[in-house]
Amino acid sequence: MKTENSQSENLINKVNKILKKIQNDPASFENIFTELFEKDFNEQLDNINKVKKGKLKGLIISVKDLFDVKGYKTKGGTKFIDDKIAQKDAKCISLIRKAGGLLLGHTNMTELAYSGLGINPHYGTPSNPVFKNSVPGGSTSGGAVSIALDVADITIGTDTGGSTRIPAAFTGITGFKPTQDSISRDNVLVLSTSLDSVGLMARDVSLCKLGFETMRNKSKNNIAKNNIKIIIPKNFGFEDIDDEIKVGFDSAKEKIIKSGLDIQEIEIPLLDHYKKIPLWQFAAVECQAEYFEAYNNKKHLIDPNVSRRMDRANQVTAVEYVNLCKERTTLISQFNTFLGNNFLLLPTVSITPPLIKDCENVEFYDKMNLISLRNTTLANYMNGCSLSLPYTIKDKPVGIMLNGSTDNDDQLLEIGSKIEKLLSK
Repeated sequence: MKTENSQSENLINKVNKILKKIQNDPASFENIFTELFEKDFNEQLDNINKVKKGKLKGLIISVKDLFDVKGYKTKGGTKFIDDKIAQKDAKCISLIRKAGGLLLGHTNMTELAYSGLGINPHYGTPSNPVFKNSVPGGSTSGGAVSIALDVADITIGTDTGGSTRIPAAFTGITGFKPTQDSISRDNVLVLSTSLDSVGLMARDVSLCKLGFETMRNKSKNNIAKNNIKIIIPKNFGFEDIDDEIKVGFDSAKEKIIKSGLDIQEIEIPLLDHYKKIPLWQFAAVECQAEYFEAYNNKKHLIDPNVSRRMDRANQVTAVEYVNLCKERTTLISQFNTFLGNNFLLLPTVSITPPLIKDCENVEFYDKMNLISLRNTTLANYMNGCSLSLPYTIKDKPVGIMLNGSTDNDDQLLEIGSKIEKLLSK
């Protein structure tokens, strides 16, 4: 590898250490990456040297295997997608290159991003580095583990119902889901056109913010920041909650209250209505439509846990689907009016990660998947922004989640950074 200056040498050393780390301990890094972009590291480093003031210069970026990266295959965790080489980067990935980020490799994921647990029977499931032999959370499973094991600074993923925030909570890192149209989804494989967002995970809020500011395609939102309230819903987010999660959330809540931030615990009637909505119809209908040829002709190649969910589209009439979309538009408007510049505070996930082995049971898998997605999907449905922060209690992480209204991303990151500092004390 060529060297031109000390910053370049530092990056080269950093990359070499990461590669050596992976090579020397293959068991710990099993199933995290579907491919490394090792063959063009020299070219990447040459281009990074030409970047003068890139936000991501010197940072290592891992990329979920849904994003096109020029010269590499995009498989989406599948066996049925043809192994075509991407001819250009996804738009958001090209922005990362321009900002000086070094792309490390494609990370493993749940097939088509269709689960919150992170299991993949085709390419293996990355083991959770915090909760031994447990699921890493999904669908951006390999990405989360690449951060938790400190081989990437930022990982780029997607979030349709919690796919950056669930794995963040399960592995003790930070996960951010921006407002849907904040980051381009051009040349990114689809799960649900209605709910998909590009999201990020990193060790902390500042790195998530750097990645977001690099990829965003909207101007910064300067909303008034006075009299912000943190709202805990009494009627949502605490069903089926594990004792460890409840203890962790209550401890985090007390720290936030003591800091002087205004916390209110109230009933939110809109959420009672939201709980009755058949959210599953979005992904089932839109995923089957997107991969209709494979669903009909190559179904034997699809993970049964995924094809079973695609099957459910056959239960939905066209009128039901249209009405579902119309109702969502109405509820987004009502929810944004209610929330304004304030934020919801919830456990990211109400359970600790289940064992991978236990998820071999279909009934157990379905139950755990539903519970894992329950809290996080709210932000996707309401087209909001959402941030999962790690809070360690008794040496184990708990995900603490803040939800903001549509386009309130900047204020969410700002308040999230303050709460992050409170939780680390």
